[in-house]
Amino acid sequence: MISKKVLAIDDEQIVLDSIKKILIPEGFLVDVTLESRVGIYKAIYEQYDIVLTDIKMPDSDGIKVLQDIRKFKADLPVVIITGYATVNSAIQAMKIGANNYIEKPFTPEQLIETVKGALDISK
Repeated sequence: MISKKVLAIDDEQIVLDSIKKILIPEGFLVDVTLESRVGIYKAIYEQYDIVLTDIKMPDSDGIKVLQDIRKFKADLPVVIITGYATVNSAIQAMKIGANNYIEKPFTPEQLIETVKGALDISK
């Protein structure tokens, strides 16, 4: 099986570290960034199978990340990572093209299931 490439965008290093710790043993190649602008650039100009993005970040938000990615790569699966207070925002993001969302804190099983589910839907 060819490893799927994941890009994770979040302003919290602990979240990025958790994503790597969970997904790498599952056979995913994981690239991370703390900056949404860098994440948008990477998503557009590099090859990824899926993007995970936080919805609340200081330099931009997940909605803008999603919109910018959709302009160039309409079929690239994007999963929104959200805190409890922003579930409504995540639902709004799904209405404009997110493939799914996952709430923080997430369990390893929830993350794996969400990522695999989004990848399966996008086939």
